[in-house]
Amino acid sequence: MPSFSLIFSLIACSTGTWTVDTWGEDYIETGIPAAEFSDGCSVTFSSFEVEITEGQLLDGNGDAVADLEPARVDLVPVGPHDLGSVEVPAGTYTTARFVIAPDASDSVHVAGELSCGEGEEAETVAFDWSFSTTTTYLCEPDALTVPSAGEVTTELTVHGDHLFYDALEADDAVLQGWPIVNADADADGSVTLDELEAVSLAPLGYSVGQYSEVEDLAAFVRHLTQTVGHVDGEGHCGVEF
Repeated sequence: MPSFSLIFSLIACSTGTWTVDTWGEDYIETGIPAAEFSDGCSVTFSSFEVEITEGQLLDGNGDAVADLEPARVDLVPVGPHDLGSVEVPAGTYTTARFVIAPDASDSVHVAGELSCGEGEEAETVAFDWSFSTTTTYLCEPDALTVPSAGEVTTELTVHGDHLFYDALEADDAVLQGWPIVNADADADGSVTLDELEAVSLAPLGYSVGQYSEVEDLAAFVRHLTQTVGHVDGEGHCGVEF
C-alpha cells in the first residue's frame, strides 16, 4: 500500500493542460450591423490584428505557472484561433494574464469600411489604423479548473465594437459612426488618424471620464483599443496601461 507521503507527492505533482484561443466574434468576422449603432451606421472589417506578446496563467500568489508563445492574430478569418497549449499543475485558477503590445510593428491594426446614412445621404469611408498601445489584461475566467490529466480552454475574446463607443468609462456608452465619417476632411473617402486627431471631442459630447488628457478623436479611439480584451465571451478583465 502506498505511503501517505507518496500519495501526497502524486497529487501535488498531477498536471493537466491549459489551452488558450482567441476570437473576435461575429462583430469582427462579419461586421457590426446598423442596429447596433445609435446613429444607424455599420462597419465591416477587412483586418483586425492583435499582437499578443504575453499569455500567462497565474496562481494564487500571482506567479505564472504557464507562459504562451507570442502570437500575432488576424481575427477577421473565422475563429477561434489557437494560441497554444501548456502543461500546468492541476487545480483551480482565478487569473489569466494577457499583454497586447507592439513587437516588430504595432500592437493593434484595424482596417475596413464604415457606412452611415441611407439613399442620397449615405456615406462610406475606409479606415486603416495602426496603434502602438501597450495593455495588460488581468482576466477572471469563470471556474477555470485544470483537471488532472485533463484539459481546459480559456478564450481571450476581442470586442471590436468598443472602437466606436462614445464614452471611455460609462456603462451606457453607445456606438456612433457619423463623427468618424465626418472627420474625412479632404473628402477622399478615407479617414486617417491624422484627420481624427484634428477633431476636438468637446463638440461631440463624448465622455472621457477620468482621462481628461484625451481631447481629440484619435486619442479617444487609441484609448478604446485598450479596452477590447475580455475572457470567455463577456468575462471581466482588469486593465493596466
